[in-house]
Amino acid sequence: MTFKFRSSALLAVFAAFAGTQLVSHQAQAYFSTIDTGELIAPDKYQVSLEPQLIFNRYEGFDIVGRVDTGLTEATGLRGILGFGKVNFQIGGMYKWVPFPDVAGQPAIGLDAGVILARIDENTEFNVRLHPLISKRLESEIGDFVPYASLPLGVSVRKEKTVVPLQIAGGTEFRPLNLPRISFFAELGININEAFSYVSLAAAYRFDDSSISRR
Repeated sequence: MTFKFRSSALLAVFAAFAGTQLVSHQAQAYFSTIDTGELIAPDKYQVSLEPQLIFNRYEGFDIVGRVDTGLTEATGLRGILGFGKVNFQIGGMYKWVPFPDVAGQPAIGLDAGVILARIDENTEFNVRLHPLISKRLESEIGDFVPYASLPLGVSVRKEKTVVPLQIAGGTEFRPLNLPRISFFAELGININEAFSYVSLAAAYRFDDSSISRR
């Protein structure tokens, strides 16, 4: 029952958030990671908004919305929705972090899932795998969580199948005086059949009680 409630709540939040995104036609982010080895607790949620500047292949400015929640202490779910230069994308990711961030050891895990996208007049189906490594660093102004990923996958468009590959790195900043808010900065470099980009993002965390009050 608990899992069903959390899943239903996640879908409800994602649907509401998606509705706000539909008013913008300059939106979409594609193949970016914007994630660390940190996990959202099972009774909490995170919504984020990511502007992205693409350098090559699909040059343009895009934005994406995400909703995250936790399933267990080591796993989580993510919903993705975007529009823009790459006209439309929707998808979901499963997050697994078998090695948490502890003293002397970084967090090591991965995001895996699927993304359905519309690019020009073509529909593209993507199977995605984003290995992750990150380490939280404390400071007087808040926590920094630098991370790196090697996003890869399989993309199928009409009769063409390619294997996009990038290298991505960035950091999450959690201000000490804003415990519910995070900021991300990420750079992605094309290696094969993908693109290079710069992304920024802001995220807000909340729990079930916040949904109930509304």
